[in-house]
Amino acid sequence: MCVMITVTMNNEYQHIDPVGLLPKVFAGEASPEETSLVSAWRETDPKNQAEYEAISKLWNISAEAAQPGEIDLDSEWKRMESAMVPVHAGKSVMMRIMQIAAMLVIVSLLGFLALKYAGKKSEKAPSTSLASVILPDGTSVSLNSGSVITYKKDFGSTHRSLLLKGEAFFEVKKNTSLPFLISAGEAKIRVTGTKFNVKAYRRLNDVRVTVTEGTVSFYNMIQPGDEITLHAGETGIMNKSNRKVSSLSAGNLNDIAWKTGIMDFQNAPLSEVAEILTNTYHRKIDFDPAIGNCTVTVRFENRELDAVLNVLRSTLDLKITTKGKLITISGKGC
Repeated sequence: MCVMITVTMNNEYQHIDPVGLLPKVFAGEASPEETSLVSAWRETDPKNQAEYEAISKLWNISAEAAQPGEIDLDSEWKRMESAMVPVHAGKSVMMRIMQIAAMLVIVSLLGFLALKYAGKKSEKAPSTSLASVILPDGTSVSLNSGSVITYKKDFGSTHRSLLLKGEAFFEVKKNTSLPFLISAGEAKIRVTGTKFNVKAYRRLNDVRVTVTEGTVSFYNMIQPGDEITLHAGETGIMNKSNRKVSSLSAGNLNDIAWKTGIMDFQNAPLSEVAEILTNTYHRKIDFDPAIGNCTVTVRFENRELDAVLNVLRSTLDLKITTKGKLITISGKGC
């Protein structure tokens, strides 16, 4: 008998307006609990789904004018919420959307002014797709959905330093006299010319660097003396809680499946598979905890999500349902 997953919220989330969590969801920085809360809200009423889609469009339009990496969106959104009248107070969905649109215009203007006077530039991928960027020094950057890089003027001539929020794959143009430096929270990466992936989402407990070519220096800004050198095929991990940096001699190339399109699972638990699928296809996937430890061995190369799900369904005798952008996986357990 298949058991469908039921979402339960911790007490700290019970009184949160889901609309207030939308910026974090769109930016890919929401916790699993926050994402589940928004998903449940969207499914409760078609009006909620319509409101979500309308705000999503406004968010993407705003993002093109005001690069989120340059302003404190959390702070601006709180100001936005204080100016909005909740739906249950009698305002229509359209009125609420108009209020949000007006505030997003203000956020866009603030972002424009910040960029103009700070002399910085940001590049951001849309919330549901990838983006490719060529930096002034010739370095190629692939941004995963919702990810942002920010750098100051004169990049490539006097410096090669940038900030990363989210995830990106770098193909760094070699320049031994001007090192390429990445700041991802408290994590720091230094290279001269190589290829590697950096996963630095705020919602995750660690920062991961996977090297595919050359060498990378990896350390944290508080204790730079603990620097480690990563070689091709290795993965470095910085634990955010204790800032410890360590390495895995056999890196998990599934971490860059979003870039390569290749996923190779060897006795991998379904919980890990679901995480990789979410990061690769930009679709929210919930699964019944009863099947989280079920393992699968399979390899996919540039396959559509539906094809991948069909293989998992037949291999593990799963039940997979899709509602909007949410995919739910359930089964008998293992």
